[in-house]
Amino acid sequence: MENFFQYLIPPLIGAFIGYITNYLAVKMLFRPFEEKRVLGFKVPFTPGLIPKRREEIAAAIANTIEKHLLTTEKLHRLFEESRYKERLKSRIEIILDQMVDQVFTDIQETLKEGVSLGKINIKTAVIAVAFEKFVEKAGEKIKDKLKKQMLEKASDNIEKNIEDELPLILSQLNIKKMVVDTFMEMDIQTLEKIVVGFSEKQLKHITYTGAVLGFFIGLIQDIYTLLF
Repeated sequence: MENFFQYLIPPLIGAFIGYITNYLAVKMLFRPFEEKRVLGFKVPFTPGLIPKRREEIAAAIANTIEKHLLTTEKLHRLFEESRYKERLKSRIEIILDQMVDQVFTDIQETLKEGVSLGKINIKTAVIAVAFEKFVEKAGEKIKDKLKKQMLEKASDNIEKNIEDELPLILSQLNIKKMVVDTFMEMDIQTLEKIVVGFSEKQLKHITYTGAVLGFFIGLIQDIYTLLF
């Protein structure tokens, strides 16, 4: 029994050392968050790797996003797939409806006001009344035709301007600076929670793997001792 515990100790010590080593390595990715000093001398490995090289990491992430994820071509395709043209056309149609209705209302009110106040002579008044009756009867058809023509022209012009300007606007977007600024403005504790949050399972596997490897290294030492 004594020999059994004697040979069990190296694997257990190896597992413990492997676990602690990997645990500290994972923690030291972020911690400590700031540089530590003792008697004026900088403590080695402070701050953690990510806080220390934060700017380099931010620039590397920004380059990757700019070159592979948010390219001008992909952003343009996103705009196209968002069906913004259909929504824009619907919005223009609503505005034109309101404008045309208001114009016709203003014309009718102006004619009525002129007749009632006697500002229009008899001949003109007859024409005004006749025009008003005409507007009342054929107004909807006229308005629909007018709206349709205005909508087609306005939509074509706006869409053409968007098509011409969109590539220029997208090319002028400084995606890299935006990503770097966002990364640098983010609180380091928040950043740690984000990274550790989505990779928690993988980081635990790394820690446990250290323990397993340490155990087998200790076991190999036992085998070596027995054989040699």
